Amino acid sequence: MYRDLDDMRRSLDQHLLFDERGRVSGFRQEELAPGAVDAFARNAIFNPDPTVRTQMRQMLRSAAAWRGIRSSSLDGTLAELGRRPQGVLLAVRLGGHCYDLARLVLRSAKARGVAGLVFEQGWAGQSPWEFSALMCAAALREHWQAPLFLRCCLPPLASDLLPGGMDSEALDDQLATALGAGFLNLTLRISPAGLLRSRSHGELRQLLKAAREGRMAISLRVDEPAAETGDDPAAVVQALRRLGAEGAITLLTVSGDSEGWSAGLAESWMTAAGARGLALSGVLPSGFLSGALARPVLEVRPEFEWAERIVMHPEFRGEHRRKVLAWLRGSRQGALPMTDSALLRDFEYQALGHFEFELWDLDGMPSFRDEFMSMLGNLYERLGLVESQAWVGA
Repeated sequence: MYRDLDDMRRSLDQHLLFDERGRVSGFRQEELAPGAVDAFARNAIFNPDPTVRTQMRQMLRSAAAWRGIRSSSLDGTLAELGRRPQGVLLAVRLGGHCYDLARLVLRSAKARGVAGLVFEQGWAGQSPWEFSALMCAAALREHWQAPLFLRCCLPPLASDLLPGGMDSEALDDQLATALGAGFLNLTLRISPAGLLRSRSHGELRQLLKAAREGRMAISLRVDEPAAETGDDPAAVVQALRRLGAEGAITLLTVSGDSEGWSAGLAESWMTAAGARGLALSGVLPSGFLSGALARPVLEVRPEFEWAERIVMHPEFRGEHRRKVLAWLRGSRQGALPMTDSALLRDFEYQALGHFEFELWDLDGMPSFRDEFMSMLGNLYERLGLVESQAWVGA
C-alpha cells in the first residue's frame, strides 16, 4: 500500500505520463505492467488514506480513457451492433471478487467475439466509484480496447408500481452518483399489474426524465405478465407512454426461466414498448434462447451467482471460511440458529466484501477459475460464438 500521496505519485510516475491538468497522457512502456495495475486497483479500494483512494480511482478511469476504454451508453451503440451478423451483448452481474472475475470475463469475451460487455454492479456495499475503477483496472489488465458498458440497478421506488422505499431526493442523489461514476446504463424493474393499478407515478416520471437528460440507456425489466394483461402488452405500453417512456427504452429485459414468457411474447412486448433490443436473464432455456436469437441485437444476462459459488467451493480456504462464518454469526445475534452450510448459502454480498482484501484474488482457487471459464464457454457455445470469430476491439 502507498504510504501517502507522495509515495503514490512516485509510483505513478514510473508507469504513466500526465498532462498539465493531471490527466493520463501516455504510458512509459507500451503496456502497463500487470503487477502495477494490480497495485493500482488494490490502493483504489483498500488504501487507508481516503485521498489516495480517490485519486487512484480517478487515475484508473483517466488511464482507461487514454487507452480508448470509455464508459459508454448502449443507447448510441445498438444501431452499430445491429449491423453485425450476430450482435450479442453479454451482461454480467458482479459482486465480490469483481476485479478478478471481470478479468476472466474480459479475457474470454476477446476470444469469443462478444460484441460488447455490460458489467452490472451486484454488491450494494460497494460504491459506484469503486466498481467503476475496478472495471477500468480489469480492462487495462486484459488489454481491452473497446467501450465498457457499466450499468446500475435501482432499488424499488416508493410507489405501488415498485414497492420499496426510495423517495425523490434519494433517487436524485443515486442518479447523480451513478452518472458521475460513469454508469450510463440503468435497469428499471416494473410489475405490469402494479403499473396498471398505481395512480401516482411521480418517481417513475422523474426517473425517465433524468435518465434521458443524462443520456442513460434504460433497460426495462418486466416481471412475468399478470393475468389481467395476458398476452396483450398494449395496456402496459400505453401506461408507459403516458409517463413519457416512449423513445426512452433501449432494451426490454425478460426472464428466460419464467413460465409466463415465450420468445414470441417477449418479441411482441419489445416491439410494442419501442425497445431496440431484447435482453434475456436467468437460466435461459434452449428453446427460448433459439427463438430470441433471431433478433439482430440481443443481450444475455446469465444468473451464475459467482460470489455464492466462491464461498461454497471446496477450495475456499479454511481460515477465511472460519472468519466469514464468525462474522456472519455475529451479525445474526438474536436470530434463529443456522447451520454453517445454510449461512454460507444465504450470505449477502456484503459478507464477502467484508473480507475482500484477504480474498482479493483467485490464484489459490485454480479449480474454481476453471469452472467459471467452463460455464462461460458453455454459454458461448449456446450463443454460437466460436473462438475463431474476430473480437470487436481487435
